Amino acid sequence: MNFETKKLTIITVEVTLINTEQMLNALWKNDIRVDNIRRIDAATFTMNIYGEDYDDVKKIVKRCNGKIKILKRKGAIIRFSRLKKRISFVIGGLIFLAMLFILSTRIWAIDIETEKNVSPFEVRKMLSGLGIKQGLSKSQINVYDIEKKLEDLSPEILWVRARMEGSSLKLKVEEKVNPPEISDGREGEIIAKKDGEIKRIYTESGTAAVKPGDIVKKGDILIYPYDGLREEKYAVNPEGVVIANVFYERSLEVQINGKKLERTGNKDRDIYLNIGGKKIYLKKSTNSFENYDKIEDKDGIVQSVTYYEMENKEINLNKDEIVEESVKKLEKFLVKDLTNEAKVVGRNYDVEYIGDGKIKIIARFAVEEDIAS
Repeated sequence: MNFETKKLTIITVEVTLINTEQMLNALWKNDIRVDNIRRIDAATFTMNIYGEDYDDVKKIVKRCNGKIKILKRKGAIIRFSRLKKRISFVIGGLIFLAMLFILSTRIWAIDIETEKNVSPFEVRKMLSGLGIKQGLSKSQINVYDIEKKLEDLSPEILWVRARMEGSSLKLKVEEKVNPPEISDGREGEIIAKKDGEIKRIYTESGTAAVKPGDIVKKGDILIYPYDGLREEKYAVNPEGVVIANVFYERSLEVQINGKKLERTGNKDRDIYLNIGGKKIYLKKSTNSFENYDKIEDKDGIVQSVTYYEMENKEINLNKDEIVEESVKKLEKFLVKDLTNEAKVVGRNYDVEYIGDGKIKIIARFAVEEDIAS
């Protein structure tokens, strides 16, 4: 179906100029049709022109030192353009909803809850061996089959509960409880759980087997399960506290001079969608750094890789200050592993040069704590 373009769009324009007759004569001379001319004031009037004549009208108005402004448009082309935009919006919305539906039919996160002996990494590795990974269709996953296969794969697993929640596969792993270790000593004796030097003994019941100053090894008897002497001995449940100095050693390597790679503060980043193992990049880094540190974030659908620029920097640190700070740091790390009642009562250290401007600080700590078990 053929249309004359100028008949499809009508534009209402406002023209401002002094010599209107000169402009109108120029329009008629160039065979430009105008309709519905309405004067607003002495220098301003409105009129209707066809869409394809607008550029010619604009040139004529400019030559006459006037100004032209579009007030409104109408016609089939305008209606078609608006309809086209609406259709594009509807199609875009339908595509978006279709993508959401497709994405909702797949698993994008695997949450694993374990206890002590089996790590989430081990469970994730077993799942990978079974073909269970992010991006897999929900229809390909049988949670009851996964539970049975995981229970068969590891002797440490007692049972597994697997459920799908939204786009996540959630697993809870219950571990088998191994029987307690049997002590070589007689039942009921209190033994040492660590090597140490005995400092103080407090017994509520039972008979002390050691005295202050004794050196004991892990497993040695500290308190016997009886009270009384010789023929008058009688069995009791031993209770008591045995305080000993336990010795710990920690070490740390530190570079004090030479060149060392450090972050400059500049960084670049890849951002992408990981769908079924395929990457769709939302932002691609240039990664023009000669040396860089790479950190990957692979949680969820939107994943990223961040590149931190690194450069060699000359360092020349004060050895004594670094050693002192390192010993404090090692002690701080040690205290985190101790009970609240334990306390550090002594410390010493050695320093070794290991080359390339590095030193090794070896710190030894005496910790006063209860070793009764």
